[in-house]
Formats: sequence, structure tokens, C-alpha cells
Amino acid sequence: MFVVEPEKSWDNFLIACITCNSYKNIHLGNKRRRGLEKRYLWPHLDNTFSAFTYHDDGRVDINPALRGDVHKFAIAIRKMAGILMSPAKAKKYADLGIAYDGASKRKEIWDSVLSSRKVYMANPTGDSVASIAKNAPKMGYFSIWMKVFEDRPEVRLALINAFKADPLCFDANSSPVKKGRV
Repeated sequence: MFVVEPEKSWDNFLIACITCNSYKNIHLGNKRRRGLEKRYLWPHLDNTFSAFTYHDDGRVDINPALRGDVHKFAIAIRKMAGILMSPAKAKKYADLGIAYDGASKRKEIWDSVLSSRKVYMANPTGDSVASIAKNAPKMGYFSIWMKVFEDRPEVRLALINAFKADPLCFDANSSPVKKGRV
């Protein structure tokens, strides 16, 4: 008989940072699991990388090309994750603090990734790609790495592999492709 240890259950791995897990618990911890996969966009089912637009000031917006239910599901996952909220869209004071904290942290990471890009562009070798792929997952923020290196498929392919991102969300040149509802 196969037994899943609680810390290795699907629910624990889907969203991993402390803030996001807290929001996830608020939304999912009260027995609202019926139809769960249909109410949100999920990284293991959908191409969530394509669902959002990442900005260099730390804001994360819903991709304006999303329509109908998919747009609604993107709003739901952003609301659940809280930290993806842009400060301008926070409606409650508590949400505003979380939004500013998230945007500030993403801005800080963006600047660090830009520094890595500058170093890479000065010496764009296979060893440089390997170094980025080795170190980027320690910092996290896959989406920021992918956005900053959007014109460097050799780096993006290495990042997809290093972050263990779903390869079905990207083509051979590292461009996002439709998976699931996105």
C-alpha cells in the first residue's frame, strides 16, 4: 500500500513560500476542495507562466490577453497567492502591506537577475549558462529569470531544466506554449 507522507503531499508542494502557503491555507484549509482544480490556474495543469505579466518594478499583472473563465481563474490564483497582487490593486490595508512586500522583494530579485544578465552578456559561454542554472534556483523567482533572459533561449532552456519547470509549457526555443487552459 502506498502512503503519502503529509509533508510530501500534493497540497504542500503546489505553492511553496511562507506567504503563499498562508494564503493557500486560508483559501483551501476550510474544506473548499470540491472543484478545486477548476477554480484556479495551477502550475501542474496550466501554463501559469503565460497567465501573468512580470514588470521590472516588481508588479505582476494578469496577462491582458486572458479572457472569460481563464481570466477569472488567474484572478483567483493571484488572490490566493496574495503576494502576486500589485499594490495599486490592493483593496484592504493588510493586503496593501503584503502587496508592497511582494513587489519590493520581486524588484530586489529583478535587479539581482539583471546583474547576472550583465555578467552573462559580457561572457556568453556554456560555462556562464551552467553557472546561472546552478545558482538561479537558490534565489528562486523562476518567472523573473525567464523574463529578464527572454531573448536568450540558451539560458532559458537551462533555467527550465534547473528549476524543474514543466517543459510542456515551453517550445524548443523556450517560448511559452499553451498548456491546459493557458
